[in-house]
Amino acid sequence: MPHSTSAAVLKEHGSIVVGNPVKRGKVRRYIDAPSFGNRGPRVSLPLSYDELVKRSPQGSIFAHRWWLEAVAPGMYEILEIKKGNEIQAAWPVVYHKSDRARHVCMPVLTQKLGILFAPSHSKPAEAQSKNQKLTTELMEQLGDTASFRQNFHENFTDWLPFYWRGYDQTARYTYVLEDISDLTALWNGMRRHHRRDIRRAQRLGIRIKDDLDMARFLELNRKTFTRQGREPLASDELICRLDQACCANAGRKIFAGIDSQGRVHAAVYVAWSDNTAYYLMGGSEPDLRESGAQLLALWEAIVFSSSVVKRFDFEGSMLPQVEFGFRGFGARQVPYSSITKAPPAPTSLSAFLKASVEFRWNRARRTIASRFQKQ
Repeated sequence: MPHSTSAAVLKEHGSIVVGNPVKRGKVRRYIDAPSFGNRGPRVSLPLSYDELVKRSPQGSIFAHRWWLEAVAPGMYEILEIKKGNEIQAAWPVVYHKSDRARHVCMPVLTQKLGILFAPSHSKPAEAQSKNQKLTTELMEQLGDTASFRQNFHENFTDWLPFYWRGYDQTARYTYVLEDISDLTALWNGMRRHHRRDIRRAQRLGIRIKDDLDMARFLELNRKTFTRQGREPLASDELICRLDQACCANAGRKIFAGIDSQGRVHAAVYVAWSDNTAYYLMGGSEPDLRESGAQLLALWEAIVFSSSVVKRFDFEGSMLPQVEFGFRGFGARQVPYSSITKAPPAPTSLSAFLKASVEFRWNRARRTIASRFQKQ
C-alpha cells in the first residue's frame, strides 16, 4: 500500500513548478474550469410589489395586495426596500390598533405573510448576508410595536435578525403535496384507510358538485365550528368579500359531496394562485360525517387542482385530528416560523398596578363603545 504522506506524494508526482504545469504527467489540473469573471446575466429585480409576490420564493396567495384588502381593509401596509425602481424586498404587515398602540397580527384566514425577497442567483453565503441586512432594514422601517405576531413563509428560513432583537420563534407545520401532476402516484401514496373511505363514499352514491352556493357553504362551515364548540374564524361578510376577491383575482371552487337525496354531506373551499392551490375552508353536516364525503370532496379538489397548478397546500393544521387527516393524503410535513414579541412585563408593583388599571379601563371603554354601536 503506497504511503500517503506529503513526501511520498511529491516523490510520485514530482515537484510542481511555475510555468505550464498542465502538461506534466500525473498532475491533475482543471483545464476547462469556468471563469469566475463571467457569472452570466444579472437577474432582473421585480419592478412592482405584485410582481415580487409572483416571483419571490416567499410569495403566496396571502401576500397579494388584493388578499390583504379583502381580509384587512385599511389595516395593513407594505414596507419596501428598493434599488432604483427595482424592489429588493418587501414586507406586508397587518396592524390591530388597541389602546392607541400598534399591534402586528395575523388576519383571519391567512396562513402566512412575512418578508419576501427578490429572486437571486447569489451564492448561499452571499444571499444569506444580503437577506439578513434587508431583514434588519425592514425591521427598522417597522419601528416599535406594542406586540408582534406573524407567520412567515416556509422559504423564510433565517430568523436570526429577529432573535438578535429579542423576538421569539415557534415552528408550526403545514402539509404540502409538492407535485400533483401524477394522480396515480398520489392515489398510491395515500393512506390505505383514506382510500377505503373515499371508495365507501362513492359506493354510497356520493357525487361531487362544484357549484354549491356560498350561503349553503357558510351554513356548513358554521355547523362545523358549533360542533367543535368554537366561534367561526371569520364573519360571513368577510368570507364573502374574500370570495369575491378570489373570483376576481385568482381562482376558487367549492367541492361539495351530495347524496342521491340531495343532502349536502360536506364541502371544501379551494383557492389557487400562481403555482399553488390552498385548502382554505371546509364544513360538514354533523349527522352525516361518517359517509366519507369530506375526504372524497378533498380528493376531487386535488384532482381538479392538478389541472391548473403543480402544488397543493393543505394549510395546516396543528390540531391532532386535522393533522392526521392531511398527512393521510401522503402530504409532506413542512415547517414554517411563527415569530412573536410580547410587551415587557411590569418590573415593579407600581408598574403592575398601573398596567392593570389601564387594561381594565380600556376594556370597559371598548365595551361601552361596542354597546353604542349596536344601538
